[in-house]
Amino acid sequence: MDIAKAISALDSPFRREILKILVERPVTVADVLSRLKAKGHVAKYRETVYRALEILVDSGLVEKYYDREKGLCYKLSLNRITIEIRKNGLEMGE
Repeated sequence: MDIAKAISALDSPFRREILKILVERPVTVADVLSRLKAKGHVAKYRETVYRALEILVDSGLVEKYYDREKGLCYKLSLNRITIEIRKNGLEMGE
């Protein structure tokens, strides 16, 4: 996992809210959009959610897979991230 990409992905309240939704269970883009709206978050377009999920996938925090019944789904790759600050730089573990 690229630490810079993970930190950049987490530097968004919108993407962090999506991660909270993914803690519950794997979901589709439509599921994420409806849950965000139910929580009062402004997300007008499905594409906005899709782009946020793709950033999370690219960072290694989220995985996407195909489910025969639901279609394209997203789930958390891991439940915990530890970032250690060391003399030689940052290290990230799971």
